[in-house]
Amino acid sequence: MAAISPALVPLRMRAGHYRERDVLERLRDGLPAGFEIFHNIALHTLQGGRDRYGEIDIAVLAPNGALLLMEVKAGDVVLRAGQVVKLYGERECDVAHQVEMQRVAMQRRLQEARIRPALASCLVLPDYALGDAAVASIPRERIIDAARYGQMAAIVRDWLVQAAPAQVDRAALRRLLLNQFEVTPDLDAMRGHVDGAVRRLADGLATWVPRIEAPSGIFRIQGTAGSGKTQLALRLLEDAAAAGLKAGYVCYNRALADHVRRLAPARAEVVNYHALCVEHCLRSGAEPAFSPDGFRRMEAAYVAASAGFAASLDLLVVDEGQDFDADWVQSLCSRLQPDGRLYLLEDDAQRLYRQAPFDLPGAVAIRCSDNFRSPQRVCDTINALGLVQPPIRAHNPYAGDVPGVRTYRDDAGLLAALEAAVADLLARGFAVEDIAVVCCRGRGRSLLLHRATLGPHPTRRFTGEYDRDGEPRWSDGQLLVESVYRYKGQSAPAVVVAEFDFPELDETARRNLFVALTRARMAVELVLSEAAEQGLAQAFARAAAH
Repeated sequence: MAAISPALVPLRMRAGHYRERDVLERLRDGLPAGFEIFHNIALHTLQGGRDRYGEIDIAVLAPNGALLLMEVKAGDVVLRAGQVVKLYGERECDVAHQVEMQRVAMQRRLQEARIRPALASCLVLPDYALGDAAVASIPRERIIDAARYGQMAAIVRDWLVQAAPAQVDRAALRRLLLNQFEVTPDLDAMRGHVDGAVRRLADGLATWVPRIEAPSGIFRIQGTAGSGKTQLALRLLEDAAAAGLKAGYVCYNRALADHVRRLAPARAEVVNYHALCVEHCLRSGAEPAFSPDGFRRMEAAYVAASAGFAASLDLLVVDEGQDFDADWVQSLCSRLQPDGRLYLLEDDAQRLYRQAPFDLPGAVAIRCSDNFRSPQRVCDTINALGLVQPPIRAHNPYAGDVPGVRTYRDDAGLLAALEAAVADLLARGFAVEDIAVVCCRGRGRSLLLHRATLGPHPTRRFTGEYDRDGEPRWSDGQLLVESVYRYKGQSAPAVVVAEFDFPELDETARRNLFVALTRARMAVELVLSEAAEQGLAQAFARAAAH
Protein backbone atom coordinates (compact mmCIF):
# COMPACT_ATOMS: atom_id res chain seq x y z
CA MET A 1 0.00 0.00 0.00
CA ALA A 2 1.34 3.43 -0.93
CA ALA A 3 1.65 6.35 1.50
CA ILE A 4 -0.59 9.36 0.95
CA SER A 5 -0.16 13.00 2.00
CA PRO A 6 -1.99 14.97 3.22
CA ALA A 7 -4.58 12.77 4.89
CA LEU A 8 -7.79 11.83 3.10
CA VAL A 9 -10.15 13.83 5.29
CA PRO A 10 -12.28 15.93 2.91
CA LEU A 11 -14.28 18.44 4.91
CA ARG A 12 -16.20 20.17 2.12
CA MET A 13 -16.51 18.28 -1.14
CA ARG A 14 -17.99 19.18 -4.49
CA ALA A 15 -19.20 16.35 -6.73
CA GLY A 16 -15.84 16.14 -8.50
CA HIS A 17 -14.02 15.77 -5.18
CA TYR A 18 -15.67 12.41 -4.53
CA ARG A 19 -14.25 11.10 -7.82
CA GLU A 20 -10.82 12.55 -7.03
CA ARG A 21 -10.93 10.79 -3.68
CA ASP A 22 -11.78 7.52 -5.47
CA VAL A 23 -8.75 8.02 -7.71
CA LEU A 24 -6.56 8.61 -4.66
CA GLU A 25 -7.88 5.55 -2.85
CA ARG A 26 -7.37 3.32 -5.89
CA LEU A 27 -3.78 4.54 -6.23
CA ARG A 28 -3.11 4.12 -2.51
CA ASP A 29 -4.48 0.57 -2.45
CA GLY A 30 -3.06 -0.47 -5.83
CA LEU A 31 0.49 0.88 -5.65
CA PRO A 32 3.04 -1.02 -3.55
CA ALA A 33 4.84 0.27 -0.47
CA GLY A 34 7.58 2.73 -1.34
CA PHE A 35 5.37 4.81 -3.63
CA GLU A 36 4.14 8.14 -2.26
CA ILE A 37 1.02 10.02 -3.34
CA PHE A 38 0.53 13.77 -2.90
CA HIS A 39 -2.62 15.65 -3.75
CA ASN A 40 -4.08 19.16 -4.06
CA ILE A 41 -0.68 20.77 -4.59
CA ALA A 42 -1.08 24.54 -4.85
CA LEU A 43 1.01 26.33 -7.49
CA HIS A 44 1.73 30.07 -7.74
CA THR A 45 3.75 31.31 -10.69
CA LEU A 46 4.56 34.63 -12.37
CA GLN A 47 3.91 34.90 -16.10
CA GLY A 48 4.60 38.20 -17.82
CA GLY A 49 4.58 39.96 -14.46
CA ARG A 50 1.13 38.57 -13.59
CA ASP A 51 0.29 36.18 -10.78
CA ARG A 52 -1.07 32.80 -11.89
CA TYR A 53 -2.57 30.32 -9.47
CA GLY A 54 -3.30 26.66 -10.05
CA GLU A 55 -3.41 23.26 -8.44
CA ILE A 56 -2.03 19.86 -9.37
CA ASP A 57 -4.59 17.21 -8.50
CA ILE A 58 -2.19 14.33 -7.81
CA ALA A 59 1.55 13.67 -7.91
CA VAL A 60 2.94 10.13 -7.56
CA LEU A 61 6.57 9.70 -6.48
CA ALA A 62 8.17 6.33 -7.22
CA PRO A 63 11.06 4.73 -5.29
CA ASN A 64 13.34 5.34 -8.29
CA GLY A 65 12.80 9.12 -8.07
CA ALA A 66 10.36 9.39 -10.98
CA LEU A 67 7.46 11.82 -10.51
CA LEU A 68 4.11 11.65 -12.32
CA LEU A 69 1.69 14.60 -12.31
CA MET A 70 -1.95 13.53 -12.73
CA GLU A 71 -4.80 15.79 -13.76
CA VAL A 72 -8.24 14.33 -12.97
CA LYS A 73 -11.31 15.50 -14.91
CA ALA A 74 -14.43 13.88 -13.50
CA GLY A 75 -17.69 13.79 -15.45
CA ASP A 76 -18.11 14.33 -19.16
CA VAL A 77 -15.63 16.11 -21.40
CA VAL A 78 -15.92 17.28 -25.00
CA LEU A 79 -13.61 16.36 -27.89
CA ARG A 80 -13.31 19.27 -30.30
CA ALA A 81 -10.92 19.09 -33.25
CA GLY A 82 -8.62 16.75 -31.37
CA GLN A 83 -8.72 18.91 -28.23
CA VAL A 84 -10.02 17.66 -24.87
CA VAL A 85 -12.30 20.34 -23.40
CA LYS A 86 -13.94 20.38 -19.96
CA LEU A 87 -17.12 22.44 -19.55
CA TYR A 88 -17.86 24.32 -16.31
CA GLY A 89 -21.24 25.89 -16.95
CA GLU A 90 -20.62 28.68 -19.47
CA ARG A 91 -16.86 28.44 -18.99
CA GLU A 92 -14.68 25.87 -20.73
CA CYS A 93 -11.15 24.66 -20.06
CA ASP A 94 -8.59 23.43 -22.59
CA VAL A 95 -7.39 20.40 -20.65
CA ALA A 96 -4.17 19.89 -22.63
CA HIS A 97 -3.18 23.51 -22.09
CA GLN A 98 -3.91 23.20 -18.35
CA VAL A 99 -1.87 20.00 -18.05
CA GLU A 100 1.08 21.53 -19.89
CA MET A 101 0.98 24.78 -17.88
CA GLN A 102 0.98 22.84 -14.61
CA ARG A 103 3.83 20.62 -15.77
CA VAL A 104 5.91 23.65 -16.74
CA ALA A 105 5.10 25.44 -13.47
CA MET A 106 6.13 22.39 -11.45
CA GLN A 107 9.28 21.97 -13.52
CA ARG A 108 10.24 25.55 -12.71
CA ARG A 109 9.64 24.99 -9.04
CA LEU A 110 11.81 21.88 -9.14
CA GLN A 111 14.60 23.67 -10.98
CA GLU A 112 14.55 26.55 -8.47
CA ALA A 113 14.87 23.99 -5.68
CA ARG A 114 17.66 22.16 -7.59
CA ILE A 115 15.64 18.93 -7.59
CA ARG A 116 15.63 16.99 -10.86
CA PRO A 117 13.34 13.95 -10.83
CA ALA A 118 12.23 12.19 -14.00
CA LEU A 119 9.03 14.16 -14.60
CA ALA A 120 5.95 13.12 -16.62
CA SER A 121 2.26 13.99 -16.69
CA CYS A 122 -1.00 12.29 -17.59
CA LEU A 123 -4.74 12.88 -17.76
CA VAL A 124 -7.36 10.77 -15.96
CA LEU A 125 -10.91 10.71 -17.35
CA PRO A 126 -12.65 8.28 -14.98
CA ASP A 127 -16.15 8.88 -16.41
CA TYR A 128 -15.45 9.24 -20.13
CA ALA A 129 -14.44 6.56 -22.64
CA LEU A 130 -12.53 7.88 -25.65
CA GLY A 131 -13.28 4.92 -27.86
CA ASP A 132 -11.73 5.37 -31.31
CA ALA A 133 -11.70 9.17 -31.11
CA ALA A 134 -8.49 10.84 -32.25
CA VAL A 135 -6.78 13.08 -29.69
CA ALA A 136 -4.09 15.42 -30.96
CA SER A 137 -3.45 17.57 -27.89
CA ILE A 138 -2.30 14.82 -25.49
CA PRO A 139 -0.54 11.54 -26.30
CA ARG A 140 -3.20 8.84 -26.24
CA GLU A 141 -1.05 6.55 -24.10
CA ARG A 142 -0.92 9.29 -21.43
CA ILE A 143 -4.70 9.33 -21.04
CA ILE A 144 -6.40 6.94 -18.61
CA ASP A 145 -10.05 6.98 -19.64
CA ALA A 146 -13.03 5.06 -18.26
CA ALA A 147 -12.07 1.96 -20.26
CA ARG A 148 -8.67 1.77 -18.52
CA TYR A 149 -9.73 3.22 -15.17
CA GLY A 150 -9.85 -0.20 -13.48
CA GLN A 151 -6.17 -0.78 -14.35
CA MET A 152 -5.05 2.75 -13.39
CA ALA A 153 -2.75 1.77 -10.51
CA ALA A 154 -0.98 -0.87 -12.61
CA ILE A 155 -0.59 1.56 -15.54
CA VAL A 156 0.86 4.26 -13.29
CA ARG A 157 3.23 1.77 -11.67
CA ASP A 158 4.49 0.55 -15.04
CA TRP A 159 5.06 4.11 -16.31
CA LEU A 160 7.07 5.07 -13.24
CA VAL A 161 9.06 1.84 -12.93
CA GLN A 162 10.14 2.12 -16.56
CA ALA A 163 11.44 5.68 -16.09
CA ALA A 164 15.18 6.19 -15.87
CA PRO A 165 16.28 6.22 -12.19
CA ALA A 166 16.99 9.71 -10.84
CA GLN A 167 19.09 10.58 -7.81
CA VAL A 168 16.94 13.10 -5.93
CA ASP A 169 16.76 14.46 -2.41
CA ARG A 170 13.47 12.78 -1.51
CA ALA A 171 13.09 14.72 1.73
CA ALA A 172 13.44 18.03 -0.11
CA LEU A 173 11.07 16.87 -2.84
CA ARG A 174 8.49 15.77 -0.28
CA ARG A 175 8.68 19.16 1.46
CA LEU A 176 8.19 20.92 -1.87
CA LEU A 177 5.18 18.78 -2.79
CA LEU A 178 3.68 19.46 0.63
CA ASN A 179 4.42 23.19 0.26
CA GLN A 180 6.56 23.01 3.39
CA PHE A 181 9.91 24.08 1.92
CA GLU A 182 9.42 27.77 2.77
CA VAL A 183 8.24 27.15 6.32
CA THR A 184 10.89 24.75 7.50
CA PRO A 185 13.85 27.16 7.80
CA ASP A 186 11.82 29.55 9.96
CA LEU A 187 10.05 26.98 12.12
CA ASP A 188 11.60 28.23 15.36
CA ALA A 189 10.53 31.80 14.68
CA MET A 190 7.06 30.71 13.59
CA ARG A 191 6.63 28.52 16.67
CA GLY A 192 7.56 31.42 18.94
CA HIS A 193 5.12 33.69 17.14
CA VAL A 194 2.30 31.16 17.30
CA ASP A 195 2.89 30.31 20.97
CA GLY A 196 3.00 33.99 21.91
CA ALA A 197 -0.17 34.79 19.99
CA VAL A 198 -1.98 31.80 21.48
CA ARG A 199 -1.03 32.79 25.02
CA ARG A 200 -2.29 36.32 24.48
CA LEU A 201 -5.56 35.18 22.92
CA ALA A 202 -6.19 32.49 25.54
CA ASP A 203 -5.95 35.07 28.31
CA GLY A 204 -9.67 35.65 27.87
CA LEU A 205 -10.78 33.23 30.58
CA ALA A 206 -8.02 34.45 32.88
CA THR A 207 -9.14 38.05 32.34
CA TRP A 208 -12.89 37.95 32.85
CA VAL A 209 -13.63 34.85 34.95
CA PRO A 210 -11.92 36.26 38.10
CA ARG A 211 -14.20 39.32 37.83
CA ILE A 212 -17.35 37.23 38.23
CA GLU A 213 -18.86 37.12 41.70
CA ALA A 214 -21.06 34.43 43.23
CA PRO A 215 -22.69 34.36 46.71
CA SER A 216 -21.68 30.72 47.09
CA GLY A 217 -18.05 31.34 46.10
CA ILE A 218 -18.29 28.27 43.83
CA PHE A 219 -17.46 28.53 40.12
CA ARG A 220 -17.76 25.67 37.63
CA ILE A 221 -15.95 26.30 34.33
CA GLN A 222 -16.74 23.93 31.47
CA GLY A 223 -14.02 24.79 28.96
CA THR A 224 -12.97 22.86 25.88
CA ALA A 225 -9.38 21.77 25.33
CA GLY A 226 -7.17 24.75 24.53
CA SER A 227 -9.61 27.32 25.94
CA GLY A 228 -7.11 28.65 28.49
CA LYS A 229 -8.09 26.76 31.65
CA THR A 230 -4.46 26.39 32.77
CA GLN A 231 -3.86 30.11 32.28
CA LEU A 232 -6.97 30.83 34.33
CA ALA A 233 -5.70 28.56 37.12
CA LEU A 234 -2.32 30.31 37.14
CA ARG A 235 -3.95 33.76 37.21
CA LEU A 236 -6.09 32.76 40.19
CA LEU A 237 -3.04 31.41 42.03
CA GLU A 238 -1.01 34.53 41.24
CA ASP A 239 -3.79 36.88 42.39
CA ALA A 240 -4.16 34.92 45.62
CA ALA A 241 -0.41 35.05 46.28
CA ALA A 242 -0.34 38.82 45.62
CA ALA A 243 -3.16 39.27 48.14
CA GLY A 244 -1.38 37.15 50.77
CA LEU A 245 -4.00 34.40 50.58
CA LYS A 246 -3.43 30.68 50.96
CA ALA A 247 -4.20 28.89 47.66
CA GLY A 248 -4.21 25.30 46.50
CA TYR A 249 -4.36 23.64 43.08
CA VAL A 250 -5.31 19.97 42.71
CA CYS A 251 -5.60 18.05 39.43
CA TYR A 252 -5.85 14.38 38.41
CA ASN A 253 -2.65 13.82 36.42
CA ARG A 254 0.71 13.93 38.13
CA ALA A 255 2.41 15.17 34.95
CA LEU A 256 0.04 18.14 34.75
CA ALA A 257 0.64 18.98 38.42
CA ASP A 258 4.40 18.97 37.79
CA HIS A 259 3.92 21.30 34.81
CA VAL A 260 1.72 23.77 36.74
CA ARG A 261 4.06 23.70 39.75
CA ARG A 262 6.90 25.01 37.59
CA LEU A 263 4.76 28.02 36.60
CA ALA A 264 2.77 28.75 39.74
CA PRO A 265 3.80 31.07 42.63
CA ALA A 266 6.11 29.32 45.09
CA ARG A 267 3.68 29.79 47.99
CA ALA A 268 0.81 28.03 46.16
CA GLU A 269 0.24 24.36 46.98
CA VAL A 270 0.19 22.46 43.68
CA VAL A 271 -0.40 18.72 43.72
CA ASN A 272 -2.40 15.96 42.08
CA TYR A 273 -5.09 14.20 44.08
CA HIS A 274 -3.37 10.86 44.45
CA ALA A 275 -0.19 12.53 45.71
CA LEU A 276 -2.33 13.96 48.53
CA CYS A 277 -3.56 10.43 49.25
CA VAL A 278 0.02 9.12 49.34
CA GLU A 279 1.11 11.93 51.69
CA HIS A 280 -1.80 11.15 54.01
CA CYS A 281 -0.88 7.46 53.94
CA LEU A 282 2.72 8.26 54.94
CA ARG A 283 1.58 10.62 57.72
CA SER A 284 -0.61 7.82 59.04
CA GLY A 285 2.42 5.54 59.31
CA ALA A 286 1.23 3.14 56.61
CA GLU A 287 3.25 1.93 53.65
CA PRO A 288 1.80 3.17 50.32
CA ALA A 289 0.98 0.56 47.68
CA PHE A 290 1.29 1.82 44.10
CA SER A 291 -1.19 -0.52 42.46
CA PRO A 292 -4.83 0.00 41.38
CA ASP A 293 -6.11 -1.62 44.61
CA GLY A 294 -3.52 0.25 46.64
CA PHE A 295 -4.59 3.60 45.23
CA ARG A 296 -8.26 2.80 45.89
CA ARG A 297 -7.47 2.06 49.53
CA MET A 298 -5.51 5.31 49.88
CA GLU A 299 -8.36 7.26 48.25
CA ALA A 300 -10.88 5.78 50.70
CA ALA A 301 -8.62 6.55 53.66
CA TYR A 302 -8.15 10.17 52.54
CA VAL A 303 -11.89 10.71 52.04
CA ALA A 304 -12.68 9.14 55.42
CA ALA A 305 -10.19 11.39 57.22
CA SER A 306 -11.11 14.60 55.35
CA ALA A 307 -13.81 15.67 57.78
CA GLY A 308 -11.07 16.34 60.33
CA PHE A 309 -8.85 18.40 58.02
CA ALA A 310 -8.10 21.99 59.03
CA ALA A 311 -9.82 24.66 56.89
CA SER A 312 -6.68 26.47 55.74
CA LEU A 313 -7.29 27.44 52.11
CA ASP A 314 -8.73 30.74 50.91
CA LEU A 315 -8.76 29.53 47.31
CA LEU A 316 -9.04 26.03 45.86
CA VAL A 317 -8.66 25.29 42.14
CA VAL A 318 -9.66 21.77 41.08
CA ASP A 319 -8.52 21.00 37.52
CA GLU A 320 -9.62 18.05 35.34
CA GLY A 321 -12.82 17.98 37.38
CA GLN A 322 -14.47 15.56 34.94
CA ASP A 323 -12.09 12.85 36.21
CA PHE A 324 -12.85 13.43 39.90
CA ASP A 325 -15.25 11.43 42.02
CA ALA A 326 -17.80 13.53 43.94
CA ASP A 327 -16.34 12.30 47.26
CA TRP A 328 -12.89 13.47 46.22
CA VAL A 329 -14.14 17.00 45.58
CA GLN A 330 -15.95 17.00 48.92
CA SER A 331 -12.79 15.85 50.71
CA LEU A 332 -10.88 18.77 49.16
CA CYS A 333 -13.60 21.27 50.05
CA SER A 334 -13.08 20.34 53.71
CA ARG A 335 -9.86 22.36 53.54
CA LEU A 336 -11.62 25.58 52.40
CA GLN A 337 -12.29 28.49 54.74
CA PRO A 338 -16.03 29.26 55.19
CA ASP A 339 -15.65 32.29 52.89
CA GLY A 340 -13.16 30.58 50.56
CA ARG A 341 -13.62 30.26 46.80
CA LEU A 342 -13.74 27.04 44.76
CA TYR A 343 -13.05 26.96 41.00
CA LEU A 344 -13.76 23.62 39.32
CA LEU A 345 -12.25 23.42 35.82
CA GLU A 346 -13.46 20.60 33.58
CA ASP A 347 -14.25 19.39 30.07
CA ASP A 348 -16.78 16.60 29.61
CA ALA A 349 -15.26 15.78 26.21
CA GLN A 350 -12.06 14.74 28.04
CA ARG A 351 -13.82 12.39 30.49
CA LEU A 352 -11.56 9.36 30.02
CA TYR A 353 -12.03 7.59 33.36
CA ARG A 354 -15.84 7.29 33.36
CA GLN A 355 -16.36 8.95 36.70
CA ALA A 356 -20.03 9.64 37.40
CA PRO A 357 -21.11 13.28 36.89
CA PHE A 358 -21.96 15.20 40.05
CA ASP A 359 -23.66 18.45 41.06
CA LEU A 360 -22.19 21.46 42.83
CA PRO A 361 -25.17 23.26 44.44
CA GLY A 362 -24.96 27.02 44.19
CA ALA A 363 -22.20 27.03 41.60
CA VAL A 364 -22.05 29.67 38.88
CA ALA A 365 -21.71 27.76 35.58
CA ILE A 366 -19.43 29.15 32.87
CA ARG A 367 -19.04 27.53 29.44
CA CYS A 368 -16.41 28.17 26.77
CA SER A 369 -16.06 26.37 23.41
CA ASP A 370 -13.20 28.54 22.14
CA ASN A 371 -10.01 26.68 21.26
CA PHE A 372 -6.87 28.84 21.09
CA ARG A 373 -4.29 26.03 21.06
CA SER A 374 -5.07 23.78 18.10
CA PRO A 375 -4.36 24.81 14.48
CA GLN A 376 -7.47 25.72 12.53
CA ARG A 377 -7.42 22.64 10.30
CA VAL A 378 -7.12 20.34 13.29
CA CYS A 379 -10.22 22.03 14.73
CA ASP A 380 -11.94 21.57 11.36
CA THR A 381 -11.13 17.86 11.51
CA ILE A 382 -12.48 17.57 15.06
CA ASN A 383 -15.74 19.25 14.06
CA ALA A 384 -16.05 17.27 10.83
CA LEU A 385 -15.88 14.06 12.87
CA GLY A 386 -18.37 15.39 15.42
CA LEU A 387 -16.03 14.59 18.30
CA VAL A 388 -17.57 17.22 20.59
CA GLN A 389 -20.85 19.05 21.01
CA PRO A 390 -21.22 21.93 20.67
CA PRO A 391 -18.50 22.22 18.00
CA ILE A 392 -15.31 23.94 19.06
CA ARG A 393 -14.50 27.39 17.70
CA ALA A 394 -10.98 27.75 16.28
CA HIS A 395 -9.17 30.92 17.37
CA ASN A 396 -5.54 29.95 16.78
CA PRO A 397 -4.14 32.33 14.13
CA TYR A 398 -2.14 29.42 12.66
CA ALA A 399 -4.04 27.48 9.99
CA GLY A 400 -1.69 24.48 9.96
CA ASP A 401 -2.31 21.32 7.95
CA VAL A 402 -4.93 18.61 8.03
CA PRO A 403 -3.54 15.75 10.18
CA GLY A 404 -1.45 13.30 8.19
CA VAL A 405 -2.59 9.67 8.23
CA ARG A 406 -0.62 6.43 8.18
CA THR A 407 -2.11 2.98 8.69
CA TYR A 408 -0.81 -0.30 10.04
CA ARG A 409 -1.94 -3.90 10.08
CA ASP A 410 0.29 -5.46 12.75
CA ASP A 411 2.94 -4.52 15.31
CA ALA A 412 5.68 -4.37 12.71
CA GLY A 413 3.54 -2.09 10.58
CA LEU A 414 2.78 0.07 13.60
CA LEU A 415 6.47 0.63 14.31
CA ALA A 416 7.25 1.34 10.67
CA ALA A 417 4.39 3.83 10.34
CA LEU A 418 5.33 5.53 13.59
CA GLU A 419 8.98 5.87 12.59
CA ALA A 420 7.87 7.35 9.26
CA ALA A 421 5.60 9.87 11.02
CA VAL A 422 8.41 10.99 13.33
CA ALA A 423 10.84 11.21 10.39
CA ASP A 424 8.33 13.35 8.50
CA LEU A 425 8.05 15.82 11.40
CA LEU A 426 11.83 15.98 11.73
CA ALA A 427 12.11 16.66 7.99
CA ARG A 428 9.66 19.53 8.42
CA GLY A 429 11.99 21.17 10.91
CA PHE A 430 10.72 19.99 14.30
CA ALA A 431 13.30 18.86 16.85
CA VAL A 432 12.94 15.49 18.60
CA GLU A 433 12.13 17.36 21.83
CA ASP A 434 9.23 19.11 20.04
CA ILE A 435 7.46 15.80 19.37
CA ALA A 436 5.16 13.85 21.69
CA VAL A 437 3.99 10.35 20.76
CA VAL A 438 0.58 10.05 22.39
CA CYS A 439 -0.68 6.47 22.69
CA CYS A 440 -4.38 5.63 22.84
CA ARG A 441 -3.70 2.42 24.78
CA GLY A 442 -2.88 2.15 28.47
CA ARG A 443 0.31 0.56 29.75
CA GLY A 444 -1.25 -2.89 29.95
CA ARG A 445 -1.93 -3.10 26.19
CA SER A 446 0.56 -0.67 24.72
CA LEU A 447 3.54 -1.79 22.68
CA LEU A 448 5.11 1.66 22.50
CA LEU A 449 4.99 2.58 26.20
CA HIS A 450 7.44 -0.25 26.93
CA ARG A 451 9.95 0.38 24.14
CA ALA A 452 13.38 1.83 24.93
CA THR A 453 13.78 3.18 21.39
CA LEU A 454 11.63 4.14 18.42
CA GLY A 455 13.78 3.95 15.33
CA PRO A 456 17.06 5.70 16.20
CA HIS A 457 15.53 7.71 19.05
CA PRO A 458 15.76 6.71 22.74
CA THR A 459 12.38 7.25 24.37
CA ARG A 460 11.48 9.27 27.43
CA ARG A 461 8.62 7.42 29.10
CA PHE A 462 7.11 6.67 32.49
CA THR A 463 8.48 3.30 33.60
CA GLY A 464 5.40 2.41 35.66
CA GLU A 465 7.43 2.56 38.87
CA TYR A 466 7.42 5.03 41.77
CA ASP A 467 9.82 5.76 44.57
CA ARG A 468 8.64 5.58 48.19
CA ASP A 469 7.44 9.19 48.08
CA GLY A 470 5.27 8.51 45.07
CA GLU A 471 7.57 10.20 42.57
CA PRO A 472 7.26 8.55 39.11
CA ARG A 473 10.40 7.12 37.55
CA TRP A 474 11.21 8.10 33.96
CA SER A 475 13.55 6.59 31.38
CA ASP A 476 16.31 8.64 29.81
CA GLY A 477 15.63 9.72 26.25
CA GLN A 478 14.55 12.61 24.05
CA LEU A 479 11.43 11.35 22.26
CA LEU A 480 8.49 11.58 24.66
CA VAL A 481 6.12 8.60 24.55
CA GLU A 482 3.09 8.95 26.79
CA SER A 483 -0.44 7.61 27.11
CA VAL A 484 -3.36 9.85 26.24
CA TYR A 485 -4.54 9.39 29.84
CA ARG A 486 -1.36 10.80 31.37
CA TYR A 487 -0.73 13.45 28.73
CA LYS A 488 -4.14 15.09 29.12
CA GLY A 489 -3.74 18.73 30.12
CA GLN A 490 -0.38 19.10 28.36
CA SER A 491 0.69 19.98 24.82
CA ALA A 492 3.60 19.88 22.36
CA PRO A 493 4.40 21.61 19.06
CA ALA A 494 3.98 18.32 17.18
CA VAL A 495 2.03 15.22 18.20
CA VAL A 496 1.94 11.72 16.75
CA VAL A 497 -1.30 9.97 17.72
CA ALA A 498 -0.44 6.28 17.89
CA GLU A 499 -2.08 2.93 18.68
CA PHE A 500 -5.50 4.23 17.73
CA ASP A 501 -7.22 0.96 16.84
CA PHE A 502 -10.89 1.52 17.66
CA PRO A 503 -12.94 -0.27 14.96
CA GLU A 504 -15.72 2.32 15.22
CA LEU A 505 -15.89 5.87 16.46
CA ASP A 506 -17.88 5.19 19.63
CA GLU A 507 -17.94 7.45 22.68
CA THR A 508 -14.69 6.09 24.09
CA ALA A 509 -12.91 6.45 20.75
CA ARG A 510 -14.24 9.99 20.30
CA ARG A 511 -12.92 11.11 23.66
CA ASN A 512 -9.52 9.49 23.18
CA LEU A 513 -9.13 11.00 19.73
CA PHE A 514 -10.32 14.44 20.84
CA VAL A 515 -7.85 14.56 23.72
CA ALA A 516 -4.99 13.32 21.53
CA LEU A 517 -5.66 15.75 18.67
CA THR A 518 -5.91 18.76 20.95
CA ARG A 519 -2.46 18.18 22.46
CA ALA A 520 -0.77 19.61 19.33
CA ARG A 521 0.00 23.30 18.89
CA MET A 522 1.29 23.08 15.30
CA ALA A 523 1.18 19.65 13.66
CA VAL A 524 -0.51 16.24 14.05
CA GLU A 525 0.27 12.88 12.48
CA LEU A 526 -2.21 10.01 12.93
CA VAL A 527 -1.02 6.39 13.03
CA LEU A 528 -4.19 4.31 12.74
CA SER A 529 -5.00 0.64 12.45
CA GLU A 530 -6.67 -0.25 9.16
CA ALA A 531 -9.96 -0.79 11.01
CA ALA A 532 -9.70 2.61 12.67
CA GLU A 533 -9.01 4.31 9.34
CA GLN A 534 -12.17 2.73 7.94
CA GLY A 535 -14.09 3.88 11.01
CA LEU A 536 -12.91 7.46 10.51
CA ALA A 537 -13.74 7.33 6.81
CA GLN A 538 -17.27 6.19 7.66
CA ALA A 539 -17.59 9.00 10.21
CA PHE A 540 -16.52 11.56 7.60
CA ALA A 541 -18.97 10.08 5.10
CA ARG A 542 -21.83 10.35 7.61
CA ALA A 543 -20.87 13.93 8.38
CA ALA A 544 -20.70 14.82 4.67
CA ALA A 545 -24.14 13.26 4.12
CA HIS A 546 -25.62 15.60 6.71
